[in-house]
Amino acid sequence: MNTATLATTAARLDVLLLAGLLELLKRSVARPAAPAARQLDANATTWIARPLGRTITCETGTLWLTFDNESADVILEAGQSHHCTRASKLAIHALAAGRISVA
Repeated sequence: MNTATLATTAARLDVLLLAGLLELLKRSVARPAAPAARQLDANATTWIARPLGRTITCETGTLWLTFDNESADVILEAGQSHHCTRASKLAIHALAAGRISVA
């Protein structure tokens, strides 16, 4: 095999490898999950270990959101949402029975 043929073959392999890698990446990229909805009874609490970047929506009821080691709490009424900008663990407490979604 001469140098020109080798260079052409290497270029084709690069293109094929790149195309295969792109296809693999397309398949492995996680699609956004549908919001996880759950019902909370009055005075029930649920926890989210890693809330950073998630949006908590109060579909019905009243929720109290409090982050570990943070002083700022959030109260959500039906129809309101909160986008989490903190990484600390989040407690969601139902002041009144309700339905929440986490996206």
